Amino acid sequence: MDFTNKNINLLNIHSGLQQFSANIFDSFGVIFLLTIGLPLPIIALVWASNCIIRSLLRPIYLFFTQKVGLKKALIYGILFNSGLYLVLYKVNGLNNWLLFYIFYLAICDIAYWLPFHSYYAIAGDKDKRGKQIGVKLSAIAIFQITAPLLGGIVITHFGFLWIYILATLVMLMSIIPILLAEDKIPGEQMNFKTAIKTIDKRGFVMQVGDGILYLQSFVWTVLVYYLVKNFVIFGGLITLELFLTSTLFVLLGFSIDKGNGKKIGLIGLISLGIVIILRSILITTIFQVIVTNFLFAIGMAFYSSAFGVRFYNLSKNSGNTLWFHFFGELGWDIGAASVLIIGAVFLLIGVPLQYLLLCSLIGLPIVNVVFKKF
Repeated sequence: MDFTNKNINLLNIHSGLQQFSANIFDSFGVIFLLTIGLPLPIIALVWASNCIIRSLLRPIYLFFTQKVGLKKALIYGILFNSGLYLVLYKVNGLNNWLLFYIFYLAICDIAYWLPFHSYYAIAGDKDKRGKQIGVKLSAIAIFQITAPLLGGIVITHFGFLWIYILATLVMLMSIIPILLAEDKIPGEQMNFKTAIKTIDKRGFVMQVGDGILYLQSFVWTVLVYYLVKNFVIFGGLITLELFLTSTLFVLLGFSIDKGNGKKIGLIGLISLGIVIILRSILITTIFQVIVTNFLFAIGMAFYSSAFGVRFYNLSKNSGNTLWFHFFGELGWDIGAASVLIIGAVFLLIGVPLQYLLLCSLIGLPIVNVVFKKF
């Protein structure tokens, strides 16, 4: 492992705390909306609307971040995110709280992810990026491991409100490492015309593919919940998947720094493709869920390690990490919104839910366009 970069160490600690809270949302946000009676096609459109809205609003926060700096913009983003869970709790159907939640979630995503990714890219070291990403992903996995299982137990015994309160407190705690880190300048300030001409667009391409791949996560979460219909078991199955990935990240990071990034990325893409196909037909027993989760965890470890190193190194070489991630996040929103809308339409016309997993396969060759020249 490599712990010589103080700023990266602090950002990795922050990431673990932040992802504990984020995983509560990722694991139970869709399920919460299902439990209050929203149809799944509507929920898919809610998620797609979030992607569209934040694409429209992101330029505002980009120019705000250029003005105040990455560190302050990131702290504001964390503060915005800390209120997300309590807003979600107020949603109880197709009402004004749902509309407010859609807009608030979009603002939270913009305010956090744009400065964070830019900050992390500029703070890291290109020749040690694999090891640093490995430590980051391992830290995230360790914190994430407890989130679904603890969430399932707390929801079962105390309700959604208390797990949302816990997620809020942990999110606020994640500010502390950021306060101790140095601020960074993302690069020369640019306008849209200059940025479009000069910024590397490969980050946009990668994120379009990754956004399309998100559909499998959205659909799989719902499929597993429908199968087990138990919050504790549901949380435990997700925890098992996260535990399996945590042991691989550091080893893969070392291997990528030795020049094996292209090979690791290809293994990840092929593995994910195979598992997504298996998941679309093997969803009848908990044993099948466990087996496919195990296989998916291995594939995702390879994919995430290669993706993170490739993406952040392209960002650092781009001349302006903030604008690079602006285009990257725009690409993710385009990819995710497209497949979520398509998924909602398919559900409305009666296509079985598990077959929507196959739509996410489109994202893999798109990511590979950039992986091929690692």
